[in-house]
Amino acid sequence: MELVEMKKDEVYCDSNIVSKRFGIKHAYVVRNIRQVKEDLDNLRVTTNHPKVITEERVYRGNKYTAYLMNREFFSLLAMRFKGKKAFEWQVKFNHAFYEMERHILQTELNKQDVDFLNIRHVGKIERKAETDIIKQFVEYATEQGSKNAKFYYKHITNATYKALGLMFQKKPKLRDSLNIYEISELILAERLARQSLQKYMELGRNYKDIYESVKEDLLRFATGMRLSITENK
Repeated sequence: MELVEMKKDEVYCDSNIVSKRFGIKHAYVVRNIRQVKEDLDNLRVTTNHPKVITEERVYRGNKYTAYLMNREFFSLLAMRFKGKKAFEWQVKFNHAFYEMERHILQTELNKQDVDFLNIRHVGKIERKAETDIIKQFVEYATEQGSKNAKFYYKHITNATYKALGLMFQKKPKLRDSLNIYEISELILAERLARQSLQKYMELGRNYKDIYESVKEDLLRFATGMRLSITENK
């Protein structure tokens, strides 16, 4: 579950997600949101004015009214929640806001960057090659008795992102919002995942073992990249 989302070119967080992460009942979060909004009503509006909007949503089959808060409004709300856990999630949410804003800015810069556009094209070709191998792996796992092999497209992608420390996001698309170094690293990692899948299938290994080995290969790759960067500083 993503901590923040982009809506109409602005970053928001959902009151329901705040409730889940802070371990506080949604009704209590909403009550505090309304109080913050009431306290703000008499203030002069500025360009960075705290903003909250409502939207009807569904979570696990249950309908609820979501209060979507921008960073400024969330910061005012979060100050009302006390305790170690609350502080830890304040930090995580603020980091998520920062990262999403960074990705939005990077996406706009990338649209005008010829070098990025060229390497992004290479990345699409590499990704297609990887998904072709994952398709073979899905068929391989199914033949060995897997009932949910189709989810390996998602699992292997998530394992790659996790190894590289990337945060999955739908909008803007993660791959369009990376810088040249990050997209290059992702291309190499996906190439490694493809080669590992192919190698382990040729050895006839069990599909579950193959998946675990691919994850280990990705983690070793990412660790090696980080060590290389540290040594070159």
